[in-house]
This record gives sequence, structure tokens and C-alpha cells, in this order.
Amino acid sequence: MKSFNKYFVYRLKSSALRTFILAILSLAITMTAVPTEISSDLVSRHKAGLTVYALILMVFCSIIPILESAPFKDRRNLDTLYSLPITRWKMALAHYLSGFIQVIVIYSLSFFSAWIYLKTHTDYFSLEYMLPYYLLSLLVGLVIYSLFMFIFGQANTVADGVIFCVLWISVFSIISTSIIHQISIHTLYDIEYSDLSYTIENWNRMYDPINNLTVIFEDLIETNRYIGYDYYDYYYDYTFQNATEYRETAYMFGIWAFLGISATIGYLISFVKKGAEKAGEISDSWFGYKILIPAYAYSAFSYGNSGGILSVFFSTLMIIGYIVYRRGFKWKISDYIVIGVGVVIFLIS
Repeated sequence: MKSFNKYFVYRLKSSALRTFILAILSLAITMTAVPTEISSDLVSRHKAGLTVYALILMVFCSIIPILESAPFKDRRNLDTLYSLPITRWKMALAHYLSGFIQVIVIYSLSFFSAWIYLKTHTDYFSLEYMLPYYLLSLLVGLVIYSLFMFIFGQANTVADGVIFCVLWISVFSIISTSIIHQISIHTLYDIEYSDLSYTIENWNRMYDPINNLTVIFEDLIETNRYIGYDYYDYYYDYTFQNATEYRETAYMFGIWAFLGISATIGYLISFVKKGAEKAGEISDSWFGYKILIPAYAYSAFSYGNSGGILSVFFSTLMIIGYIVYRRGFKWKISDYIVIGVGVVIFLIS
């Protein structure tokens, strides 16, 4: 425990300057955006700026895992780190906790500063819901943070890790959309307009839990918000409608929580098992190119000829993906099989 405490404190100290700079930057953005949202005109006057807080949380739950784990992608750094008198799982835990503490500090400074501003400059928000939103948003942020820690950890280089993180943001959306499309065109059931389809559509991207939580609390906090009109001039409250839909499907938070817990466990296990010799090598994890390339390509190919030029475009991207994956044209038989299956999917769709 003593070795863990020393290393943990070391991580906090070594990242303190970075945390300070990012916190000041996020604070400047927040205190510029929030007053603008609540005072520029009648419509934005009734916005409490929750989207600004959510955006800051999303960004740093994505970036900090990369910054915190990047040293483990360099073999020279690894030789030094692994020579320290601390077990690997304690080292992994120290980086995990240190990174999320950085997120908390950055997010909290912006959030509470904006909350104080709202309290002292407005009287038309239900600010009693701000604390519950803050606490719940941190929990949801922890889920997203854990997912990015695991995903980035599957790569052997920083570049591959960044690519993995970007592609995983929407991979569930890409796959589910193509599956729903295929069910709709091959059956009499038009699932694209079903309640199940709407639920999946609203919860299948990495950032959807944070977005949906924010919309729910916008409905509670922005009590005097502007009520707009749709294209048919009906009196319509879009925030209320979306918040109602998200509350009715709030069980999806549980599914994302399960994914977050699984990602945390996966991160710790893979950190302990991965050897230093893999740093800088081809990233061959099943959670990397092996899944991501066919997932995106097959989803595009599943639209068949209806995709037109897009199918050609995605075919090109698939080939480029394998060039990046294999660092050239030294492909394996399995790569050619995956490409061949993609062609078959395109022809029969």
C-alpha cells in the first residue's frame, strides 16, 4: 500500500500543471458561453448552460485517458516504469484514479463557477436540481472515462489508440442502424419506426448517456425555457418531449453502467497482462482494428447498391484501414477473407 500511495501522489503531482491549465481553459470557455446563453436574446435567455458543462465533461473524459495512458505506448518509458517497486495492477489503478481526479477537478471548477453565476445573476431557474445533476453527471462521466481507458489501452501505439477511441464512439450506432435497415427491408415489420428503434437510436453512441441525462435535467432546471414551434406551427416543447422519452428509457443507464464496470475490469486485467515488448508494435487486440474495420465496412456494405458511390468510398476506406492496421500491404489470409465477406454482403444486400 505504501508503494501505491507514493506512486499515486507522484501521478497527481506530475499532472498538476496540466490539470491546472486545462481547468483554467475550461473555466474561461464556460464563463464565456454560459452568460451568452442566458442573456443574448429571449430564446437563449432561458438556457442554463447545461450543454456547456456536458461538453466539457465529454471532452475531458475522452482526452484524459489518452494523456494518462500515453507513456505506456513507448517502450523506453515502459522499461523505466516497470522497474519501479510497484506491482502492475497498483500502477494501473493509480493511473485510473489519477486521471479521473483530473476530470473531477477540471469539471468541478467550471460547473460550480457557472452555478454561482446562475445563482447571483438569474432568478428563473430551478437551481435545486443542479447538485443532483452534478453528481449523476460525474457517475455517467466515469462510465465514459472507463470505456476510453479500456479502449485506448488496447492499442500498442498512441496513434492507434486515438483511432480506436474515435471509431468506438459511434460503432454501436453504425452497426445497429445497418441491422435495423436490413430487418426493415427483408421483413414486413417496419422496425425503423418502432419504439425499439427509437430507444436504440437514442442510446447507442458513446456520449448519449451524458447527452440524455443533460436533456432530462434541462427539463427540470430550465423552468421558463422558450417554447418553440415546429414546421406545422404547432405549439411544441421539444425539450419536454425528449426528456420524457429519455426518462421512459432510463433503464439504459444501467446497461451503460454495466459496460463501464466491465471496461474498468478489462482495463486492469489487460494492463497487467500486456508485456512491454508490445509497445510500438502492431495493435492486434480484438477490440481494435480486428472488430472496427469489418464493423464499419460491413455496415456500409449492408446497404448494397442503395449506397452507390458511398459503397465504393467505404471500400476504399476499408483497404486504407488494413494498410494502417498492418503498416503496409503485408496482409494475412484472414484480412482477405474479411474483405471478401464484405464484397458478398454488398452483392446480396
